[in-house]
Amino acid sequence: MAQESASRLLSEHDSKQLLAGFGLPLARERLVEGADAAMVAAAELGFPVVLKLCGEHIAHKTERDLVRLGLASRDAVRDAAEDLLARARPEDGLQGLLVAEQVSGKRELIAGLVRDREFGPCVSFGLGGILTEALGDVVFAMAPLSREGARRLIRGLRTSHLLLRPFRGDPPADEERLIELLMGLGRLGVERPDVASVDVNPLLLRGAEPVAVDALVELSEPAGIPVASVRPVPAARLLERFQPLFHPRTIVVSGVSSHPGKFGFAAFHNLLRWGYKGEIVPLSRDGGEVLGRPTYRDLAEAPGTRADLLFLCTPPAMNLELLRAASARGVRAAFVASGGYGEAGAEGRERERELVALSDELGVLLAGPNGQGVISTAESMCAQIVAPYPPPGRISVASQSGNLVSSFLNYAVQTGVGVAHAISAGNAAQ
Repeated sequence: MAQESASRLLSEHDSKQLLAGFGLPLARERLVEGADAAMVAAAELGFPVVLKLCGEHIAHKTERDLVRLGLASRDAVRDAAEDLLARARPEDGLQGLLVAEQVSGKRELIAGLVRDREFGPCVSFGLGGILTEALGDVVFAMAPLSREGARRLIRGLRTSHLLLRPFRGDPPADEERLIELLMGLGRLGVERPDVASVDVNPLLLRGAEPVAVDALVELSEPAGIPVASVRPVPAARLLERFQPLFHPRTIVVSGVSSHPGKFGFAAFHNLLRWGYKGEIVPLSRDGGEVLGRPTYRDLAEAPGTRADLLFLCTPPAMNLELLRAASARGVRAAFVASGGYGEAGAEGRERERELVALSDELGVLLAGPNGQGVISTAESMCAQIVAPYPPPGRISVASQSGNLVSSFLNYAVQTGVGVAHAISAGNAAQ
């Protein structure tokens, strides 16, 4: 449930002061009170300069015509300062005039921070200016960012070649400076949980050097949520936790059946058909062979190798016992295709709570129940109860809806768009 929050925007000057403490490279500027002081500051910075009206409640300066560019003389600065001060409103919380060096660059970027309810602080980076809307080339990563994580973020842009190669006479962007900038935004997101968002736009490349020309910071203190309790999970820990779900070495499939209409048959068949690289341990109530492979009545009969992922296609009454047995064999992730849980009324909701409680107790990552399946093309793994298996690629798909995931996968098959991972979360109980 969304929490109400009280938020406020910092002025441009205060936003930049905050960002400077986290290493963001800013254009040189001065905050002054009047036209005379603006002329002095402009002379110190060197012409041409930019002049802006700055206030605690001024967020959209361009819309109010509160910015003057290319001021090349003291007289031009004086005239612009007097004009801007005359446009001030009582509600602006006026701080004064910002006098800044005018930065020129052929490449315009955006960078920032957003705070997501599920993922916590996330750093954003992309192309700015008119290309923002034309190409929509923006990438995101959870904070904090390692050096390598920031590098991947930069190179994750479809148009990263515009940054990492010479461009219209300009040298390649200083990638290390961009990495430091993105890491600084990540540190800000972790160390300042009261910062709801950061918008650095534009971020210009002056030759190879990134320079933040404008910035806006939004502060927020969510009602009813102690700020100190909002703790991000390190990316390395998240990757480790999801490893057995998307990159298992051995999969136990429960409920394998010789009947083609059963979930257990479909999941087992799809794993074999698409050449899963690891081992498969099929469990069947009746034993015998299915698809030419021997099955086991329970895990005690199966060979003694460890397992990573349990794929449950059995009735809810059997799943707690199977989960305990699989956990004892090393399983740290379970995908539950079985229905009859939260979607099935009060009794189902209680069964779902028991499933989650046991998974938490055992330290097992739980996907589902009532899910369609999980795909990892790097492992040639199609552990799902429907057929679409896409070509490998870089896009990943996650949805509560199995139908939506199937639609994406069918489209990928038809068009050749590559997919790395896909999962339908079903009830998303855990």
